[in-house]
Amino acid sequence: MRRLRPERRTRLDLIVSALIVVVLVVGAVAVWSVSPARHTTSEQADATPAAVEPAAAVPASFTPRWHAASGATTVPAVAASTIITADGGTVTGRDPSTGGQLWTYSRDAPLCTAVAAWPDSLNEAIAVYRNSRGCSEVTALDAATGGRKGARTSDADDEVTVTAGSGYVLAQGSGRLETWGSNLVRGIEYGRVTAPVKPGVQPGRSDCHLYSAAIAGDRIAVIERCAGDTGYRLTVLGAVLDSDERVSQYGSSLITDRATGAPPVVIGMSTSAIAVYDGGANAAAPTPPSVRQFGSDGAQTGSNTVNGLASPPADSVALTSGGLVTYFTGTDTLVLDAGTMRPKYQVPAALGPGEMMGDELLLPGPSGISVRNPATGEPVRTIPLTRHDYQGGVISLRVLGDKVIEQRGGIVEAFAPQS
Repeated sequence: MRRLRPERRTRLDLIVSALIVVVLVVGAVAVWSVSPARHTTSEQADATPAAVEPAAAVPASFTPRWHAASGATTVPAVAASTIITADGGTVTGRDPSTGGQLWTYSRDAPLCTAVAAWPDSLNEAIAVYRNSRGCSEVTALDAATGGRKGARTSDADDEVTVTAGSGYVLAQGSGRLETWGSNLVRGIEYGRVTAPVKPGVQPGRSDCHLYSAAIAGDRIAVIERCAGDTGYRLTVLGAVLDSDERVSQYGSSLITDRATGAPPVVIGMSTSAIAVYDGGANAAAPTPPSVRQFGSDGAQTGSNTVNGLASPPADSVALTSGGLVTYFTGTDTLVLDAGTMRPKYQVPAALGPGEMMGDELLLPGPSGISVRNPATGEPVRTIPLTRHDYQGGVISLRVLGDKVIEQRGGIVEAFAPQS
């Protein structure tokens, strides 16, 4: 067999090859220089923090232990055994007892929001950062150690509200919403879709403004107003695409006569019921505020008159604990049954929502913590608190073990039993 001589390389061939290598190296450096990894600092915990046991009873007194800035959260982000604070571009996992840093994840981009997700199972912190496409860069972190577990990016609004349900995360802005599974794979996108994969996936409405939303099981409830609507609309969607890869709609109807006042707010949702706070300003004649109940198909099943403002505070967020939903209306804290979404009672003296500790309900009050009988709302006692630099406004109270964690404005403060 005749032996083939190797192809001779000319000087021009070598120059072209060298230029190709230079271009590839420059391109790789350029991509790396603008990538999220290039501008990220991560300091992980040395060890997993010890498990936190639930408190058997409410302590006799509490004392302030620590406080920290957390401008990117609205309510305390409470994980399994850490408190997550988020401020500027930094997410920090903190020791609940001391506030000391256990881990930190930082980028040179502003945080939109951060939440603790699935503390009883995956125990993650979800951090959402803003870039030129809105609040579009999402990172999932191990809430115990700060280790990076996943990331995603997509089109988003400049402001979003992120809620972690039992199986999905809901990210809602004014023009679009998305759901993600625990692996951060998108379930649905609804509203503004810039690059639809195929036509007919979305319900037939257009030019919709989304005001509030909640998620329970595999369904979403959203208050919106679309082109041609005379009032505000309640729409119930599936959290994932159906077998035909379309967005499932279980119901959608106008729930107010007009849209001259503040929109109603979805304040709670179970697998069988939806609670909507209606300030009453959108009727033909103004009516008192009410909590309206709807079924999982969006059909109204009941209504209860309550005390509150026509437009509740923007930083009023419902909390669910021990079979109860608590929500601050601007004047009272409402307590609802978490299954039926019917109001049980309201507490005029409270300053925000709260949670259960042991067998009692804790609500933030003007002079401290109001301890209540969860079945009736009757006061048991008040535990005095000295809050750091409190200037008024909504206080959201959460519980981790025997500690109380409050958020007011951009400050998170922890209180522990007084020894």
